[in-house]
Amino acid sequence: MTQLYDTALNDSNLFSTDPYKGGLSQHESHQVMQQLASSIDLHKLSSVFYRQLKAKLNLDALTINFSDGLVSLGEAASSNNIKTLDQVNQHTIFATLVYSFSKVLSLREAAILNELHRLFKYPLKNALEFHSIKQLALKDHLTSLGNRAHYQESVARLLSQAKRNGEGFGLLVIDMDKFKNINDTYGHQEGDKVLMATADVLRQSLRDTDYAFRFGGDEFCCLLPGGDSATNGLIAKRIQRLMTECSILAKHHISCSIGSAVYQFSDCENSIFNRADKALYIAKQNGKNCYNAA
Repeated sequence: MTQLYDTALNDSNLFSTDPYKGGLSQHESHQVMQQLASSIDLHKLSSVFYRQLKAKLNLDALTINFSDGLVSLGEAASSNNIKTLDQVNQHTIFATLVYSFSKVLSLREAAILNELHRLFKYPLKNALEFHSIKQLALKDHLTSLGNRAHYQESVARLLSQAKRNGEGFGLLVIDMDKFKNINDTYGHQEGDKVLMATADVLRQSLRDTDYAFRFGGDEFCCLLPGGDSATNGLIAKRIQRLMTECSILAKHHISCSIGSAVYQFSDCENSIFNRADKALYIAKQNGKNCYNAA
C-alpha cells in the first residue's frame, strides 16, 4: 500500500505546481490519497472514494465496472447527468467508472472530478488485483462456483445489508439425489462430470444478482438477494426442470432435493441456514426431486 501511495504521489500527472489548478489544492489531494490508502478491500475502498466524491461534488451514484463484475454505490436519479471515465494502465482499460450527478457540473467541478478520478487509479488497480487473488481462494476448484468460505462471506454481507436497509434475501440448500451411486458405479471421473453439469444448471437457473456455491460432495446452495418465498420456489423449480433437460444428468437419472428459507429480522448466519437445511431434510424424506420451504 505504501509503495502504491508513494507512486501516486510521485506521478507528475496527478499534481500541478499550481496548488489550485484542477480544482483541488495539494493539501486536499494529499488528504484524499491518505483516505484512499486506508484499505485494499475493493468494496471498502469504493465506499471511501464514494464518500470523497459526495463531500466535494453533488454525486448521486457511482458504478465501477471491471472484468469480473461491478461495484455500485448510491442511486441515480431519473434525470441524472452521466460522466463515464476509464481507468487505463499501459494502454489497457482495467475499469470503467460511471458517475451520476443530479445537475450539470461546472468547469471547476469537472476539474475536481477528473483529479479525483486520477487519484483513484493506483488504489483501485491495487484493490482489483487483490480482489482477483481473493476470488480464486473463494472458488471451488472443480465447479468454479463459490466455496463454503465464499458462502459465509456472502451471507454475512447480505445479513448486514438486510438489517441496515430492510432488503431481505432467499436461501436454497440443494442435495443431489442418489449421487453416490454414480461414483460407486462409474467412478469419480464421471461423478465429477455430473457435478460440473449441476453447477452449469445452477448458473443457468439463477439471475445475474444471485450466487451459487458448492459446499463439498454433492451439496450446493444459492443466495438470492431481494428474494422472497415466491422467488425461492420459482428458481427451485427452474433448477429441477433444467436438470431433467441436461443430457449427462438425464443419462444418469440425476435429480435434486431442495430446501428453502427466507430472511427474518432475527436471523444470524446459522439460523437461516438451519431452517433451509431442515426443509431440505423433509424434502429428502418425501422422495427424490422434491422442494420444501421452511
